[in-house]
Amino acid sequence: MVSRFTLLFIIESFISFGATAKTSNDLQFSGFARLVGGYLSTDEAKYEGYNNSVSFSEKSLAALQADYIINDYFSLSGQLLWHSDETRKSGVEWLYLTYQPNASWQFNLGQIRTPFLKYSDVIDVGFAYPWLNAPQQLYSSYLFSQYKGVNARYLGSFNEVAFSLEAYWGNYSDEIHSSGTAFDVTVDGMYGGVVEISYRGFQFRTATIHANDTDTDLTELDPLIQGLRAAGFPDTADILDIDGGATSYLFGISYDSLNWFASAEWMSVKSDLDILGGIDSFYVTFGYYFDEVLVHATVGSSRQSLNDIENPIPVGIAPQLDALHFAVEEVKTYFPTDDLDSLTLGARWDFRNDLALKAEVSFLKGKEGKTSFFELDVIGSDFDRRATLYQLGLEWVF
Repeated sequence: MVSRFTLLFIIESFISFGATAKTSNDLQFSGFARLVGGYLSTDEAKYEGYNNSVSFSEKSLAALQADYIINDYFSLSGQLLWHSDETRKSGVEWLYLTYQPNASWQFNLGQIRTPFLKYSDVIDVGFAYPWLNAPQQLYSSYLFSQYKGVNARYLGSFNEVAFSLEAYWGNYSDEIHSSGTAFDVTVDGMYGGVVEISYRGFQFRTATIHANDTDTDLTELDPLIQGLRAAGFPDTADILDIDGGATSYLFGISYDSLNWFASAEWMSVKSDLDILGGIDSFYVTFGYYFDEVLVHATVGSSRQSLNDIENPIPVGIAPQLDALHFAVEEVKTYFPTDDLDSLTLGARWDFRNDLALKAEVSFLKGKEGKTSFFELDVIGSDFDRRATLYQLGLEWVF
């Protein structure tokens, strides 16, 4: 675990570098940082890495971005990110070449953020949104946060209506963490699109991701899968060998005025995997401005369905078959089942143009017998899947 003093030193180093870096008309440096502490009200589980001791090692980060203008049409952008969370890799977050022939068209090539949810592009920039912890029912690590490929975007307007059309294609390879379980996931030929329409204070957004060729490497299950095939149960082995595809759909709407804002997003994930039935999640948030202070409330919900794994292995015939049978039964509790309802109350104070102080409390209500985004030491424990998360943080942009 990273100490808070180490965090402060690294973040301060990023800020100092960003402030003193040489810039020109062709090369510009910018960056952001956040220092976030949290405490979970239970000692029976973890949530987003938090437990019942104060910690700054889950959401704190710092990043430095460089943008270089090559000529009137081409530019190069890169971002280095340092993250305190052990489940996320630090290093190059994105690096891509941009070709912009005119004010309407833009094409990107390289390692790019996946433009799915409203805040997907800026999810690490806490200064860009009201929360300290975006609703996990949607903004969890289920989605493929970035990809290596190409992106095309068109911007247009008609009277008071502005719109953007975006399409992308690429490959993804990374480790996904959910409820304490790590999955190595590779996606070949991921593609999708985004349509966004703005009218006065309203914004409408719809998006999709198609990942038809997904390979999930669960090394912990390899011995069991091999044993099932050797014992003559290939169908059960195929169910546990998670290779297939999934499609995600999103619809969002928001309104922002000088005094208040409201926003909502709904996401549905459909899968052809034998074990994963689907995921349906949404959140609704409302905020009101008191000069430099924003107060907000957010309701979130997620329902995930798993297809039942039929266990055809008989018991009482041979010890080896008994071992396989009970291993399959244990695996049924291995996969995350993230049903969770939450209520988050928070406040944000922009005491400077580049600094914001945030505080929030989240009341979490999961479903007994399911993981509900919690990391459980013992799956069959008596933990009722209810807890309260307290957070306090400082956001910078520079």
